[in-house]
Amino acid sequence: MYLETILNSLRRAAPRPYTPAFHVEAEGEDWRIFDGKRALALFRQTNLDIWAYSPFEPDEMANVEPPGKVVDLHTVHNTYINFGFPPRHWGGKPLDWTWLRTTGPELEARIATNGPDGENCVWRLTVAYDPARARYCYRFSIAARKLDPQGFEPFNMMLAGALAERPEKRRWTHSVWENQDGALRRLVHSNALLFCTDYGNAREGHGPWRHRNLPYPSAWVAYAAHASFNPAVLIHRTSVPLLGATCDQLFDEHIIWNTAGQDNVGDDGFFHYEMELELVNLPAPLARDLLAKAADPVRPKQWRHEMLALPFHLDRPNRFDAALDPWAPEECPLFRIPTAPDGVIAWDRIGRGGSRSIRLQSAAAGEPLQLYPGGAVCRVRPHSRCRFSGWIRTADAKGQARLLLQAYAYRYGNIMNSAVSVPVAGTSDWTRVEIELDSGDAAYVMPQMELAGPGTAWFTDLLLETAI
Repeated sequence: MYLETILNSLRRAAPRPYTPAFHVEAEGEDWRIFDGKRALALFRQTNLDIWAYSPFEPDEMANVEPPGKVVDLHTVHNTYINFGFPPRHWGGKPLDWTWLRTTGPELEARIATNGPDGENCVWRLTVAYDPARARYCYRFSIAARKLDPQGFEPFNMMLAGALAERPEKRRWTHSVWENQDGALRRLVHSNALLFCTDYGNAREGHGPWRHRNLPYPSAWVAYAAHASFNPAVLIHRTSVPLLGATCDQLFDEHIIWNTAGQDNVGDDGFFHYEMELELVNLPAPLARDLLAKAADPVRPKQWRHEMLALPFHLDRPNRFDAALDPWAPEECPLFRIPTAPDGVIAWDRIGRGGSRSIRLQSAAAGEPLQLYPGGAVCRVRPHSRCRFSGWIRTADAKGQARLLLQAYAYRYGNIMNSAVSVPVAGTSDWTRVEIELDSGDAAYVMPQMELAGPGTAWFTDLLLETAI
């Protein structure tokens, strides 16, 4: 029902003729897409970064700075579209790009990967101009064949501004879609919801409540709400029913082929999967209307808070006075704290001047007890000086309590540089400590609290200054 509404909203009263001068320029292992002298997108080996959607409108930029050495959601300009994730047993073979048309009124590329037993998946991507919409069109045709009926993820849409490091730069707060019964649903972009409740099921590492069966044979998922840019993926046709899922970290939308049936078996004995889709920008009034009509998902009967979410804001002191509401949009990193007050990690009423604190408590020697924020990441500018400070109180700490700050390349395991504060040990009153770190080539830092050895430590008034 709403897919036709979306398509009608994109059509102009009269066609607007325009002849694009598309061409492709190699850029290392990537390709930059141009219309004349204007760059429209950067097509990478496994994904696309698109920022131009009409020759008559300005670029839509979530980030204005150019990509750095570490390319990720914070160093791309806008929309990040992955070519999906074939089954693991295919061996993670690289995608094979073949440009079929590199200049003229339409560009076309073929992207393919093969499995070990004759399976394959092919994405055909075209870039053209549609005079009926006065828009650039980014369309995909996806075809796969498999030996087993279990589906996989052929398409994934992320947004560069979904994890903005400051609230004023945040662009999208909700995902919106249409259920199989025609009802509109929305999901707030909240790390507290996805990490700290059984909606996201952080305890088991996946979230069954964030999954939904999409309408068949056509469907759509969109992002809202932004003043001028609300990207949507429109699935015009799929031969196998689809499962949608919102990522529990990046708020990206997975488009997953569900289980195929006998009617999907070809004469070659393979299960065949096919899909036609495109990426569009919803008109802002329509996006606002859809969001207003949509309802939050029904809360599961066994709803519970599996953990508390304490916000960690950048460039201002964190006193841990209040936990986050999981059903409210939020963009900052968060500390996931067990709800049991007697755990080794707890939210404690002990604080400085009326504030609260995070308590780490260990009964034995061994691996240090550490806590760092998850969800959204702590973004900084490369080659900037950062300062991490806070107050620590200890009781019978046989080892030491301290703060750590590490620079890393998007994934926590890729540490590039680190610094540690002076330790606090024994039984001590509130003691202020601080450390400084140059971020180097990294665009992210990870602040940590640590307690090594038996004892108890409280941490509060933590302040991460990202450019000093």
